[in-house]
Amino acid sequence: MSILASLVTDDSITNEKDTVGGGGNRILDSGLYLCTVETAYITKATSGALGLVVNFKTEDGRDLRQTFWLTSGSTKGCKNYYEKNGEKHYLPGFIMANSLSLLTTGMEINQLETEKKVIPLYNPEAKAEVPTKVDMVMDLLGKEILAGVLKVIVDKTKKNEATGIYEPTGETREENEVDKFFRARDKMTTAEIRAQAPEATFYKVWAEKWTGKVKEKAKGAGQAAGGLANANTGSLGLPKAPTASGIKRPTTSLFS
Repeated sequence: MSILASLVTDDSITNEKDTVGGGGNRILDSGLYLCTVETAYITKATSGALGLVVNFKTEDGRDLRQTFWLTSGSTKGCKNYYEKNGEKHYLPGFIMANSLSLLTTGMEINQLETEKKVIPLYNPEAKAEVPTKVDMVMDLLGKEILAGVLKVIVDKTKKNEATGIYEPTGETREENEVDKFFRARDKMTTAEIRAQAPEATFYKVWAEKWTGKVKEKAKGAGQAAGGLANANTGSLGLPKAPTASGIKRPTTSLFS
């Protein structure tokens, strides 16, 4: 059984909506980039949170890497959703990973199989890349996706030895963050496909909102940094979606 099979997708959980929200590589400017998935494998944080690490290659050969945190940590049950005001909501990282899966394979991410592969990964103890066994999501490899990429300003952090919490140092850095996925062949989003929209329109809204812009996410010294399971919540936001009872679970045929 795939390590992804435990992820929950059902009618009781609010799904994705279209919203713009408020390495050795050069940081990409915010914009839409046609990318190919080079590697996609599962990682597990010390907290117990499960993540999908994806390495993308843009059309002009530039690398883009992001970890989408699929579940919460062990203390919160390692779930790919949370509950608020009686409603269930998918975690932002799970929404992104599932969107990537649906728009490239036509399947939800918990339907994908993984295989053990050995790839070179950086080891902090060895301070070098070493051959490492990972659970590779083979179905995603080589797939094309149109990614809405943001240039964001974030805090540099340092671990507070007294509390064990990483806190902003007062300095900042720039990084890229994938904010939205669009199907490569027609620029459709998962929300547009579920709604059986006649044509893609949201990619224009996203591009007008973010192309060439920089998103400020730095909080400044004295603020505790978010945990791993919340690493992708900034610009992705939590969709202001209708109640879960009004949402139809997507069928594979819609995304084929």
